[in-house]
Amino acid sequence: MSAPVLGRGLGATLVLQVLTSARFVTGVEFIADQRLTPIDSYLLSSLNLVLSVQGRESLAPIIWRPFEVKYSITVPSEAVAVAIQATVSADFQSDAHVKLHRPDDAQMETLASGVPSSFLAVPTEEAVRLILELRLGTSATNYTIAVLRSTITSFYEFKFPDPATMSTPKATLTGLTVYDNFGIPVRTKPIFFLPRRSQYVASVNFTTDWASVMASKNDPEASLELRIDGQDWMPIESGIRSELQTVPSFGWLLFEIKVTSRSAVMEGYSPLVYQAIVSKSIPCHERCLACFGPDPEHCLRCRAPLVLFDGRCQLTACPANCYYEWQSYQCRRCHPSCAQCTGPGPLACKLCPALHFLLVGEWTDPNGACVGTCLGGTFAHPPSRRCKLPPADIVKTFYVRLLFRVPYLQFQSDIHMQQSVINSTAFVLGLSLSDVRPYTVENVRGKMQMTIEVVSPFLPQAEADQISIDIWFGTFEVPVDVVTTHDWDELHPPLEPLPADPAIPPWAWGIMASASVTFLIMLPVNIFYFRRLNNTRKRYVNRIGVDPVFVNSVVDQSPAWLIRRYVAKDTGEVRRLNHRPDD
Repeated sequence: MSAPVLGRGLGATLVLQVLTSARFVTGVEFIADQRLTPIDSYLLSSLNLVLSVQGRESLAPIIWRPFEVKYSITVPSEAVAVAIQATVSADFQSDAHVKLHRPDDAQMETLASGVPSSFLAVPTEEAVRLILELRLGTSATNYTIAVLRSTITSFYEFKFPDPATMSTPKATLTGLTVYDNFGIPVRTKPIFFLPRRSQYVASVNFTTDWASVMASKNDPEASLELRIDGQDWMPIESGIRSELQTVPSFGWLLFEIKVTSRSAVMEGYSPLVYQAIVSKSIPCHERCLACFGPDPEHCLRCRAPLVLFDGRCQLTACPANCYYEWQSYQCRRCHPSCAQCTGPGPLACKLCPALHFLLVGEWTDPNGACVGTCLGGTFAHPPSRRCKLPPADIVKTFYVRLLFRVPYLQFQSDIHMQQSVINSTAFVLGLSLSDVRPYTVENVRGKMQMTIEVVSPFLPQAEADQISIDIWFGTFEVPVDVVTTHDWDELHPPLEPLPADPAIPPWAWGIMASASVTFLIMLPVNIFYFRRLNNTRKRYVNRIGVDPVFVNSVVDQSPAWLIRRYVAKDTGEVRRLNHRPDD
C-alpha cells in the first residue's frame, strides 16, 4: 500500500507486520502482554504526516488500515521536521486513546484528535521511527512509522555538490537501472547513468504498479546493500535485479544502494549511497502546471494567470485576507490579526478588522500591527484606519445618548449587552474601544438610556450627527429608538455664581460690635469708680494758680472727723475713726 506525501508524487510503502505480545524499543515499553486484542475497526478517520517546509506546515496523508502496522515514508529534502496528526472517527471519540512514542529520544506524547504532535527533526542518513499506539477498550495495536528525508527536493532538484564527485572510483557503481514489473528499463533523469552522479529520478507509466533495481559495482571486492524507503539495509548481488517493490500511485518509491569498498574505506573514503526515486507519471489537472495527483486539489503550481490557493488553481488573484508568496508560487493566508497583509506575521498587516487599527512606526509605513487600543499618545483615525498623533488643537469631548427599547432592569443585569453597546458604538463611529467609554446609565420611563463619552481629535460632533438612525438601528443587538449627541456644556452646565463678598466681612462686624459693647461698659466704670478711687489716693498739692484762700475756706468749713481722718491717713497712724460730729 502507499500514502501520498508532499510534492509531485511523494509516498510511502506499507509493509504488513505481525505484532508480538510485547514491544521494547530503546528502553521504552509499549503495549505489554495484557491479553489485548488487535485493533480490528477503522478507529482513525485520517492519519497525516505534517511536514515543516521552510517554516510552513503541509499535510501528507497516509492511507491507514487497522491490520497494516508498518509504514515507511520518504519525504523531500526541504521537509526538515515532521509531526503526526491522527483524527479519531466520530464513533470512537470518547473511547479511543492515541499515544505517540519516539524511541530515538525515549519520549511519549498523548495526542488529541486532529491536533498535530510536536515536531521531530528528520535526518537524511537514517529513518526516524515513530510508534503510534492506539487503544480502544480491550483492543490495542502499535503502528510503526519510519520517515526518511531524501536528498532530492519535491521539484526533483538534486543535492549539490553531489557526494559521488568527491569519492574514489573504487566506491562507485558502473551501472544503475530501474525496471518495471515487465522487466523493461524505465526512463530516468539524467537519461544516462554516470558513476559520479548519485541521484536519479525514474518515471513509470501510470499503470505500472511494481518496480525493481539492478546495480553493478566497480570494485569486485566491494559489497552492495539495498534499502527501501528508509527500512533496514539488505545485501544484494551485483548485476542481479532486486525483488519487485510497490510503486505508490501518488508518492515516491526510494531505492538506496550503498557501495562499501574495503580498500576505499582504508583510504579514508566513506561508503557511497546512490538514490533512485521511482514515481508514476501523473496526468495533472488542466489548470495545474505541476501536481502530485490528478485532482484539482493536487496542484503544486498553476498555469498563468491562475494562482495557487489551498491546493487549487481557481483564482486569478489572491483573496483579500491572503498574500502571494513568490517562493512557493501560491497564496498564503494572512496572520489572524490582519484583514489584509503583504506578508507573513502580525507586523505585515496593511488593513485591520473591525475595532482594530494599524499601529505603524512612521505615518508613511505601509505595514504594521493591528491593535485594539492605540498606544503612545495616538488616537484612532477613522478615514485611514490607523493610529495617528492628534493635531495641535484641543481635543473636544462629546457624548452620544442612546434610548433603547429594552427594560432598564434587564439591561442593567446583562454585562454582555452593555459591552455590545460599547463595541457597536465604536464600530459605527469608526473609533477604537479606547476612544469611547460609558458615561451614565439611566432609567427613563422604564427604558434604558445610556450615554457614551467620545474622545477623539479626528471625529467632531457634527460628523457624528450625520449618521442616520437606520445605521444605528441596524448595528445594535437591541432596538434603539432615539440617538442624540451632546457637547460638554450640555451635560456639564455652568455652576451658579457665588454671592459677592460684602465690603465689611462678618468677622469685622463682630469685632466692631464687641469693641463697642466693651467701651460702653468700661466708660462709666472708669468715671465713677476707678477715677474716684485714684483721686482718694493722691496727696493734695497746691497747684500753681489756685487761690489758697479757697483751700483754707474748705478746711475751715470741713467737719473735724474728716480732717482727723485725712491727717491720720497722711501720717500713717492707725486709729479708729467714726463719723460722729463730736468725735
